[in-house]
Amino acid sequence: MDKVTLREKISYGLYNCGQNFFFTIIGFMTTYYTDIGIGAASVAVIALITKVWDAINDPIFGAIMDKVHFKKGKFIPWLRISLLAIPITTILLFMIPSNIPMPAKLLWATLSYMLWDTAYTICDVPNFGLVTTMTDDLGERKNLNFVRSLFSLIAGIAVGSIVPAFRQALGGWTSTAVTVSLIGVLTMLPICLFGKERVMDIEKQNHEEEHYGIKDMFRCVRTNKYLLIFFSANIISSMLGVGSAWSIYIARYCLGGEEMASVVTLVSVVPMLIGTVLAPVLCKKHDKFKVLYGSVILGFILNIVKFLVGYQNITLFMIASALTAFPTGIILMVGFQFTPDCYEYGRYKTGLNMRGVTFAVQTFSAKISSALATFVSTFSLTLIGFVEGENAVQPAGMDMRLWVVSCVGTLLGNIVMLIIYRFYKLNDHDVQLMVKSNIGEISREEAEAQMINKY
Repeated sequence: MDKVTLREKISYGLYNCGQNFFFTIIGFMTTYYTDIGIGAASVAVIALITKVWDAINDPIFGAIMDKVHFKKGKFIPWLRISLLAIPITTILLFMIPSNIPMPAKLLWATLSYMLWDTAYTICDVPNFGLVTTMTDDLGERKNLNFVRSLFSLIAGIAVGSIVPAFRQALGGWTSTAVTVSLIGVLTMLPICLFGKERVMDIEKQNHEEEHYGIKDMFRCVRTNKYLLIFFSANIISSMLGVGSAWSIYIARYCLGGEEMASVVTLVSVVPMLIGTVLAPVLCKKHDKFKVLYGSVILGFILNIVKFLVGYQNITLFMIASALTAFPTGIILMVGFQFTPDCYEYGRYKTGLNMRGVTFAVQTFSAKISSALATFVSTFSLTLIGFVEGENAVQPAGMDMRLWVVSCVGTLLGNIVMLIIYRFYKLNDHDVQLMVKSNIGEISREEAEAQMINKY
């Protein structure tokens, strides 16, 4: 089998860059909704409704993608569909007319968010599954995963820094969403043109998967304890980390102006990139879960320092923000590596070869994390007395309330993540043995005899 070309690797990275453009701009949705007068409590309800729909559509699409066979490719045709679906729904979400009645605003916001959620599923699930059809070489898959992580991180940094600046320069949220969507689609296009799904024997695997039913889908998820452990930790941590959804609020009311949100992002670029570059080096020398866990501990310590430093001294605040970005870069880079491990564990334990369903859990986790963060952060705004409206006058002491709640939430998220991660026992050595057993290279008995842990 021929190797994945450099052009394909770059194209795959660019697709993830574009996809993350769309995912990151949704992080500003709370600010947009409150700017147009939608109450924080209503935003929380919209996010909750959407996630109920998300809980339904993610496994459905995962199962559909396991069963549907296009003439040319298994996953790339879905990526082509996403080129239209994701930008259209993103723009719809950010173009609510300001002069329509509030019930109409709420309906528009809810339906557009549900449509966006569906479109994101169509691009995210096949994107992660594509690695398994581009190559059957585990080393190549690992390289593709690191390329994906790096480009996704770059996109997150870019959007986080340019959206506040674009919004001010372009004069509104709609024009900003159109601009970001155009850039995103252009970067997503190359893989749809140059990507090649080489793994031909996957069709045989899919033929087996066609016999799986709804019960098997639930069994695939229910019995995969490490899949549940890993993503439950991420979901709860994101839910508590309200500060991530308050970047513009913190900039407006604590740092002196909305433009400071871009400045904070920019000063974090270098240390975050150092973390991303260092991550593969660390993972070659140490088990990647140990690298992840150590990075979370370091992030927790640095977040305490940031809280104690405060925001009154801008210079010290920027230094603290830059320091916390370093472990964040490592975490973001390494975090994508665990879903394939959980997939191999699930296949090893149950015999169910359900890629689409497994990666759908990852997609669901990312979206529900974002939604729950929105729900908790907007509900928290209501609790601290925040007044909706871009130019609204806030009660005295709002700056300190925003700061304390955002920092404490982040620290609690770190603590919960560290506690739940203690139950994650998969390691690189044992997963490699599971892969060999799954493909028939060694017997199950041989694999278990060499494993470090018992599963």
